[in-house]
Amino acid sequence: MKKIAVLLLFGLMTVTVFSQGINFEHGTLQEALDKAKKEDKLVFVDTYTTWCGPCKWMTKEIFPQEKVGEYFNENYVSIKIDCEKGEGIGIANKYGVAAFPTLLFLDPNGEIAHKIVGGKEADDLIQGGKDALDPNKRITNIAARYANGERDFDFVIGYINTLDASYNKGKSAEVSKELLGTMPIEKFANKDLFVVVANAKVDYNSKEYNYILDNKEAILQKVDSTLYFRTLEWAIQGHLNTLAETTTSLVTLETEIKKCKQDFVSKYQEDLEKGLKYSFFLAQKEYDTWFDLKLAEAEKSKGEQNYLYQIYDIGNEVYINPKFNGSKESLDRAIALGEKMIADTDGLIMGNLLLSKLYLKAGNKEKALKHFNVFFETNEKSGGLNDHPSVTSIKNGIDNL
Repeated sequence: MKKIAVLLLFGLMTVTVFSQGINFEHGTLQEALDKAKKEDKLVFVDTYTTWCGPCKWMTKEIFPQEKVGEYFNENYVSIKIDCEKGEGIGIANKYGVAAFPTLLFLDPNGEIAHKIVGGKEADDLIQGGKDALDPNKRITNIAARYANGERDFDFVIGYINTLDASYNKGKSAEVSKELLGTMPIEKFANKDLFVVVANAKVDYNSKEYNYILDNKEAILQKVDSTLYFRTLEWAIQGHLNTLAETTTSLVTLETEIKKCKQDFVSKYQEDLEKGLKYSFFLAQKEYDTWFDLKLAEAEKSKGEQNYLYQIYDIGNEVYINPKFNGSKESLDRAIALGEKMIADTDGLIMGNLLLSKLYLKAGNKEKALKHFNVFFETNEKSGGLNDHPSVTSIKNGIDNL
């Protein structure tokens, strides 16, 4: 009898331990939606990937917390979705999941009520859940109010903060730029509001840019220095990227780079300048020069672990970048890189993947399939993810040739 009592006590303790955190459903999203409809709740969806660090942290440190479990189990039907497997691939596409973790709050019809992105502490996660239940704080309702013309200053600032929390950079930039254009920039030169200036991505040499530059010391006493310098860097980078794509003179580009460095020098300046020159030569269709520069840079890492990755990236750029379309010479050079990779045992997986892509682009189904099959088999033996969407899309492309 005593033994039975001990077992029952252990069982009760076990239930208590495992019910402290969020109780995640183990079925499909539709099943979670159906359950939410019956229980008059919303659905909380943790969209994740197996390689995502913040996702793992939340699973280990946040979701199991008692206060998190109490709130979400009472108010939500919860489910975890791996966005690189099964129905998760379609769910990620449907809801525009572009970063991980993306935490979705859905009504029982599967419509987004609210969304936040990134790893969150327990209190911030609970607040996100509360915002989703509050019609006045739901991102969908706030967006509708803005679309209908509501422009109260505090409301718009709140909308920008909500957009940032949901990782909607494009809309945040649009709203921030509109707000910045309605009043003097001086109003935003403080700790709480400078994010509007940063989000708006001010144009190089505009009045906003020049104000920020001319009042550097005074502004830096009030705002986060990282945000300040990022604002300058984005403006300069946007200006130089456009110039690299449009000028026909390398001297003009180099002169403008030197001029911009008087305003700001990035800690990644060397890599940025290389990137600008690569863009210039591609825009001028000087493919051989582009290849020679890229290969010379890669050769500096020969013998190191990242060497094969750099070679792969050169060939993959030919595959993905439409600027190489129609350049048979570039495709041939990229294929030669792939062939060189598979001659090395260490490059067998990446080299065959690259060749399958390049022959797909060349329209050679037989060779594309041959190299894809070698990649698939070798990658599977090494424990790679053959069900990743990027792998599936290549196979589908080859099948459709």
